Parts: sequence; structure tokens; C-alpha cells
Amino acid sequence: MDFSSGKYNTILLRSVIMIIIIFISFYIMKIKFVSLINVIISKNQNISLGQNISSEQKMTCVVYIQDRLGRLGNRMFLVASAYGLARLHSCHLYIELEIINELKSVFILDLSPVLISSSTFNSLTKSSSKSMNRISQSVVCDYITTLTRPNAIPSGTIFELVGYWQSYLHFAKYDEELRQRIFVASQSILKKVSTFFIEFYQRQLDYRPQFLLENHQSFKKQLSQLNSTTWIGIHVRRSDFIGLRYSSDDAYLFDAIKYYTKRYPNAHFVVASDDKSYCRKLFRNRSNIFLTPQTFSVGDDLVILSLCQHSIITGGTFGWWTGYLAGGEVIHDKIYPSGCSRREYYYPPWFLIDGNVRAHKNTEYIL
Repeated sequence: MDFSSGKYNTILLRSVIMIIIIFISFYIMKIKFVSLINVIISKNQNISLGQNISSEQKMTCVVYIQDRLGRLGNRMFLVASAYGLARLHSCHLYIELEIINELKSVFILDLSPVLISSSTFNSLTKSSSKSMNRISQSVVCDYITTLTRPNAIPSGTIFELVGYWQSYLHFAKYDEELRQRIFVASQSILKKVSTFFIEFYQRQLDYRPQFLLENHQSFKKQLSQLNSTTWIGIHVRRSDFIGLRYSSDDAYLFDAIKYYTKRYPNAHFVVASDDKSYCRKLFRNRSNIFLTPQTFSVGDDLVILSLCQHSIITGGTFGWWTGYLAGGEVIHDKIYPSGCSRREYYYPPWFLIDGNVRAHKNTEYIL
């Protein structure tokens, strides 16, 4: 081969140029790859740093209750109002352990996803880079409309509910959650209460129903499907109400019973009261009226009344909750002063039934 020929020189030159181009291309790609890796690392570091800064600076709101005024019905109003406000404003909810334990002795009390533990609450209030602003508001029964506005409980705020908070409008938006997950009977109480109904059907109808006690709702549905009976719950509060003159008279109770008996021929009534001896004498000649056993606790009484289809209420927050949880028709005595500046703050619209359906009209009753 003639290495001195021009053809050979051209081939050699082209080969050298190709090698140089390949080398340069490889070098450039290496630089770009390293740069890309550095950018990715840098971005990840920045994201991580940003997350840390965000978690330190991010503030949230907490709705908080520690008051234990009154009794079970009062506590239920306070917890329901706190839950409603926490849900509405996307706040955490913190409740003192004594209140939680008291209510959990009766209810499932599933307050997820808003409820936080004491350790989380302490972490939020003590470990935050910025101190949280503490606000408390005392309410008896009025509906605080300003709390429905956006940012009424701003980020970085601990909002404490003090007093009674006895307006249902603070939690009306979350009725189903309260009935389906929160104020739902615990399994132990449900089992205890079921024996009352089983013994009734055995004694009165020679029939032993096989109730499936999966949960509160399924048991209530099974009761309502027994065509032989329409259960009406009656709560009679006397004790402290007699001295205060809030106690309903006997005529109110018998008028309400008469209304339901005419409306539901198969009506049977279960009575819970803080004065069982009085009620035993009052209803002694009524074969379709039954008192809860002496062994029943306050929680047992509330649950059994909430399982009924309709309600008769004398007064007080305990009776209010039995009607609220039972649903159906609710007859409430107007004699009870709710403490609200407006009646509609305390009485839901479904508590009110047209007075014309009553056999005996009386403006002292909400029917």
C-alpha cells in the first residue's frame, strides 16, 4: 500500500478528527452528568431544609376543653361544640383525660381525626418556635355566629371553651358524625341494655329475639324492625328541678303519652328518671309503660332512651341528648328555660311538631 498517497492521508486525518470528536463529546457528557447530579443533590438538600423550616415555623390551631361543669349532658354539649369548631376550622382538638374517660365509660367516642394526645398538645404548646396565643370564651347557651367566619380561630391559637356551650348550632354540620361515631354506645352498655328488651319480648310476647350486637346503629335498626312495638323514650327529671320549678307536671306527660298512643297503636314506653319511685307510682296502672331497672347507671339510661324511635322530654341537657340521638319525633316541655337568648339556638327544628296534631292543645308544650 502506498502510505504516501493523498488518499491515505485523508483517511488518517478523518480518523484523528473522529477520535478527537468522540473524546470531546465524552468529556462534555461527563461534565453535564456531574453537574446534573450536583443539581439533584442541591435540590434535595434545599427541599429537606425547606421541610425542616416549614415544620418549625408552621403553626396550627387547637380547640381545648378542661371544664367539668355540670353532669353528663353538659359534658356532651361541651365536647360536641368543641368537635364542631375543630372540624370547621381544621384545628386539633385536645380534651383533658378525665373528660375523655368519663365519656368513654358510655360511648365509643371516636373523635378522629382531630383529637390529639396530651404529649402532642404539650409538644405543640411548649416546643414551638413561636408561642401560641391563648383565648378562652365562656358561653352558656347562645350561638356565637362569629365563630363560623373563616379564620375565626386562626393558626397559632389555643381556643378554650369555658362554660356549657349548649347551642346545637355549633355542631349541627356534623350531626351524622356525632350519631354514627362519637356518641355511640360502648359494647358493654349495649349488651346490658339489650337484656331489657329481650326480657320484655319474652315476658310480654313469649318471644326471644336474637339481636346481633354489632354496634349501636344495627341494634337500633333491629328494634325498629320489630313490627310488634314502637318504642317511645320518656325522660323525667325531678330532683333539683322541683325546687327550681322547672319540673314538668303530670298532665304534660300524660298528654304526650296520649298523643303517641293515638299515633302509634303499638306504642310502648320506656321511662328513665332520677326519681324512679315517683314514676313507679305515676305509671303503675299503665301496662305499656316500663321503667329502666334500678341497676341502670346514668349512661345506661341515656343509651336505652337513644335506642327508642321517638321521645318525650321534660327538661335538662340529659333529656335533650336522648331526643337528639334517638331522632324521630320529639316532644319537649317549654317550661324548661334553656338559658339561650333565642329558642332556636337550643331547640332543633325537628323538635317542633305542629300543635294541631295534639288532642289537647297547650302552648306550654313544644309539639
